[in-house]
Amino acid sequence: MTKLELLFEHVLTHYRGIFATIFLLPISAIYGVYASIRNWIAFCFNSAPTKHDARVETVIRQIVAWKKQGAGQKLCTARSGWKTMSELVPKYKLSHRKIDVGLYDILEIDEHRGIVRVEPLVAMGQISRYLISRGWTLPVVPELDDLTVGGLIMGFAVETSSHKYGLFQHICESF
Repeated sequence: MTKLELLFEHVLTHYRGIFATIFLLPISAIYGVYASIRNWIAFCFNSAPTKHDARVETVIRQIVAWKKQGAGQKLCTARSGWKTMSELVPKYKLSHRKIDVGLYDILEIDEHRGIVRVEPLVAMGQISRYLISRGWTLPVVPELDDLTVGGLIMGFAVETSSHKYGLFQHICESF
């Protein structure tokens, strides 16, 4: 290791609270503002539904390319490790084929049918903010705003359940 790497490791190990306070909290706040503005613009201008099919096609092209190359690697999302809810470093991403799944938007709120159509990487906080502003809520609401719909479905949302409605995936009309 270089001296700079050793210094960086020492600071992160012994002074992580100071590092988090001085650097990570402000960066996190700025990213949160950016994400909120981006989501608001996409929803207000209703641009997500028009881009959805093209985004799905991009994912399909990546899968087709993976198959053409022999499908030798396992697949994972290309979502950055710092965006996950896990404290673990996602080491599997080093050996797996990364697929960019840029599907982060609320597509439609059908107030007549009481259905919210979303892409898989929409965060629960994002859904809650839009629904609460309309006087609605989901029947099963996770404790953490950063959990994604796709993550709750694939992870069986074990921390999120309702005695009346069941697990999160039980309130989903389709996947």
